[in-house]
Amino acid sequence: MKKIFIIALIVAVVFSAACAYADDETGMTFDNVTFGKAYKMKGYASVTLLGFKFVNMYAQWEDGKASPRITGWSYNYPMVYVSKKSYEHYADCTFEDSGTDAEFAWLKVDVTNLQKQEVNLIRETKIKVIYDDEYEYDGWIRQFNYNYSKSEVYSKNKEAGVIGWPVCLSPADEMAIQPMYKGHYAFGCTLPNFVVEDKDSPLRMEITMGENKLIYNIR
Repeated sequence: MKKIFIIALIVAVVFSAACAYADDETGMTFDNVTFGKAYKMKGYASVTLLGFKFVNMYAQWEDGKASPRITGWSYNYPMVYVSKKSYEHYADCTFEDSGTDAEFAWLKVDVTNLQKQEVNLIRETKIKVIYDDEYEYDGWIRQFNYNYSKSEVYSKNKEAGVIGWPVCLSPADEMAIQPMYKGHYAFGCTLPNFVVEDKDSPLRMEITMGENKLIYNIR
């Protein structure tokens, strides 16, 4: 009886591991990924999830404005959020607003390039959010450059929902990542309020990078 119990336990552990990770000829799949753990895709990239939140807006540099030429600010904060429908714009940044009927799902991620050449990971990555195992929404990606340290300090108003997250680059200024360097990203998706507010139905984000896939269960 004891031997049967041990065998059953081993099978359960193996099955659990298989559900969390799978490898095939075309790529690797990681299911139910969690924060703070590096998921290594052989010869491609290592992905670490840093945080998730729903936000109704986020700050973004205007095209070509985030550059080493920016050396200082006239104020302590590059932009000041006033309300969801009214905001000031200066210091070459704007707020992207989700509107009254939707919210942004934001998953903050670090990706280390394990390839032997530079790669624009944004162009090789697709984001999809699936609600209630039935409805699919196409996502999008934004990139951060932490070298612009001043961009990390903006808006004291908690209502903006993006406190402590840096201003992201315009998609026009996305950058390739050199081998063994780390890129910083937000994997996002615009979702209807109904999907965000329904706490009972499953919601997951599927991230496809080249031939590899990660699945993050939002709830």
